[in-house]
This record gives sequence, C-alpha cells and structure tokens, in this order.
Amino acid sequence: MKAHKFMWSMALLVLLSVSGWASDKMKANVEIYQAVHVGSTQLAPGEYKMTWTESGSNAEVTFSQGKKVIATVPAQVTPQRSGYNSPAVFTNSISNTLTGVALPNISLSFGTGNDDPAMSGK
Repeated sequence: MKAHKFMWSMALLVLLSVSGWASDKMKANVEIYQAVHVGSTQLAPGEYKMTWTESGSNAEVTFSQGKKVIATVPAQVTPQRSGYNSPAVFTNSISNTLTGVALPNISLSFGTGNDDPAMSGK
C-alpha cells in the first residue's frame, strides 16, 4: 500500500515539474534600452516580461511589467537557434519600431513585414 502511494506521489511530482518546464519555454525577460513602438504602444526603456501563446504566425506576445500588461501584439514565433545566449532586441532604426527579439532557441518577430530592412540589434 505504501509503495502504491509513493508511486502515485512520484508520478504527480513528475507531471507538475514537466508542466512547469513547458510554461517556462513561453516567457522571457527582455531589457529595452530606448523607447520603441510595438503595435500601437510605445514601450519606455526598462525591463519587460514577454509571454507568448504559441509558435507560428498566430502567436500573441504580451509585454508586462510586474502585474501590469503594457502591450499585447501579434507575432511570428519560430523555434530556431539564434546564436545568442541572452535576448537580443531588434529595432527598425528609421521608425523606432521593435521588429524582433531573438532568444537562444526562439525567434519572435513583430510587424506586418513592411518594415524597412535597416534594422539594428540593441
């Protein structure tokens, strides 16, 4: 009987830790060093928590500080190795618009695809 309870407890512990790992993959902290536009919102310089809903072109990314949601925008989320160890922020230097964020294993891009190609990594 004790062995049976122990096995169920271990199975529950494994399930809870796996769901925690899954949720960690859909969030990241990013530092914005200058004011940029994302969607219709201007993000002030500061640290933001980004969370996204899924991979692919139907994703939505939410930028928040603490418990306050600052912006929610559509995005393209692509699983790919970026070569960066920490988040890299890309902006359109002409329009001062956030165009993308590269994480070690995920790439997020924002906008309509009509942005000027003169982007700079920040």
